[in-house]
Amino acid sequence: MPTLDRQPEALLQELIEALPHGWSCSPDYAPTDPSAEWYELDMRERARDAEPQAEHLRPGEEIGHDWRLLFARDRDGLSIDGAVVGALRSPGGARQLFVHYRNVDADPAGLFRRWADHAPARGIAHWLQQTARATDLELIERTLVEERKDPLLRKNWFPGPPVLVLDTETTGLSTNRDRVVEVAWLLADHAPRQWRSDLINPGIPMPADAYAVNGIDDSLLRTEGGDPAKTLDDALDAVAEHLRDGAVLVVANAEFDLPLLDAECRRHSLRPLAARVGVERLKVVDPMRIHQRLFGARKGHSTIPALAELHVPGAVGLHTALGDCYTTLHVLAGLLRQEGERIVRRFTADDTNRRTTGEHVPGARPRPVLHHLLALSGS
Repeated sequence: MPTLDRQPEALLQELIEALPHGWSCSPDYAPTDPSAEWYELDMRERARDAEPQAEHLRPGEEIGHDWRLLFARDRDGLSIDGAVVGALRSPGGARQLFVHYRNVDADPAGLFRRWADHAPARGIAHWLQQTARATDLELIERTLVEERKDPLLRKNWFPGPPVLVLDTETTGLSTNRDRVVEVAWLLADHAPRQWRSDLINPGIPMPADAYAVNGIDDSLLRTEGGDPAKTLDDALDAVAEHLRDGAVLVVANAEFDLPLLDAECRRHSLRPLAARVGVERLKVVDPMRIHQRLFGARKGHSTIPALAELHVPGAVGLHTALGDCYTTLHVLAGLLRQEGERIVRRFTADDTNRRTTGEHVPGARPRPVLHHLLALSGS
């Protein structure tokens, strides 16, 4: 078990630097949402309750209640995850650490097993992020199941067959140097139908700036990441099967994800996605490109979470590949719902919709067709 050889203030600063985006920590954390006053009370109760739960204490050790850190992960001003980090004092005066996570029944000893590869601050950051990631995936799986039972999207919301939303997480932006570390897809019509998410161990270190965005680090990839060639081959086969069956491919920022996937295929001597589908060039609906063509490439509107704030009121962004698939689906639906007429106006100068929707209906609001979406996406 690692010994704490840093003073609380120094460790706090190390934790702030080690935690990915979205986390904050403070010795006196208070929620930003006034309606969530119960949050701080709940966390402090859990800090008190952590003593009997710290089963890894040796005889004579005790939790130092004079030093506790409260952590929170915020989304849109709401605190959704939290943990208590505290000091253990042994009879000889040495300090060690414990962590109690708010949203899951986690074995504290699991934290210390994770520390084989990390300094204390980095180990805490890793444990918090991976536990939160597991919570994210559980949340999105539950959301997808619930939406399949009670669809949030109306029937015929999309002008065509079902959509297949594809997303990746990577080590960076370069097709030459960087690797795909997660690939996910979501098949949906007016409700989610199937989905899949796979981690890939790329065999190269995860850069710190990429980890700060996606929360995926070397330890997670070593323990849960699959073989690059086999995992990617299986995932792309499943995607290609749905596309051959008529699903429309949807990728946010396709100019990034698809070239990286093609580069990975070349690297591992795999057939690219287009060849698996049986086409020379993939046709892709890109919600981000559509938004930029309609409104210009405004600063701050170049990410799916930013577009979700504009087009999906109350959206909760989850920065996992599967979570981004879900958000992308609803961003596309929001664009069509809010900006359908604007999309059509880019393709017709008259006041009818005969050529844009096939059959003119007097007084009907013009609706985009698939051709419009593909053209605005550059496909």
